Amino acid sequence: MPSAIRGAPSGAAAICDRYVGILFDVDGVLLHGDEPIPGAAETVTALRERGLGVGFVTNNATRTPERVAAALRAAGVKASGDEVITSSVAAAELLEPGIRCLVIGMEGLVEPLRARGCVLVRDPVDAQAVVVGWDRGLVWDDLRRATLALTRGARFVGTNSDVSYPAREGLWPGNGAVLAALTAATGREPEIAGKPQPAVFRAAAARLPSGPLLMVGDRPETDLAGAGALGWDTALVLTGVTSREAAAAVQPRPTWVLDDVRGLMAPSS
Repeated sequence: MPSAIRGAPSGAAAICDRYVGILFDVDGVLLHGDEPIPGAAETVTALRERGLGVGFVTNNATRTPERVAAALRAAGVKASGDEVITSSVAAAELLEPGIRCLVIGMEGLVEPLRARGCVLVRDPVDAQAVVVGWDRGLVWDDLRRATLALTRGARFVGTNSDVSYPAREGLWPGNGAVLAALTAATGREPEIAGKPQPAVFRAAAARLPSGPLLMVGDRPETDLAGAGALGWDTALVLTGVTSREAAAAVQPRPTWVLDDVRGLMAPSS
């Protein structure tokens, strides 16, 4: 069982008490790979016990929300699939049910599109939209068909624009690299659903109570910039890609800079 964590002193308001809901990035904030970051499970439990809404926002387009939630639960972080918003879910919510989609992507994209009521097609002549997510099985014919559909006027939607993927052996091409290839071939620029664009944040906010929200992340250029553009407060944690030295130079300044998510339970002044 998760151990209790120390909160604000009796009678003092904690940082989390300023908000009705808190949204977390996953990688670098709650998990390192499949391993929990110290304090993650206990903090999420404490927030729920205080009655706050909790959500999880990730640019990972390959996993379904339930698979992301399962990874969190395996690490001791209480989570359900309907609390997880991926960039694929946000991309699906940009589209009208019934639209015919030519898809480059894996299960994490295909499932939300089907749940949305989109019709998946392979023939570029039939496509009303081209929806692109990271796909480890990408082949030249996928690019050929997508290019044909886009030059015929299909809507162009990308889950996220991350140009690289940090694999154990080094950097792999990310979804942004695939989108760049299609842009080069067609002259078309995609609509992006994932962070830092607003679609994924709005989709997550719609699942939380109405009121002040806080976004907790480790990447200023995506997690914080996107949430800040919507007028939300932001918390930068130092358990991911941003060092303490780099955090000091981040502009605009986050509302809070925390060593880790346990700082949400610290006094707010």
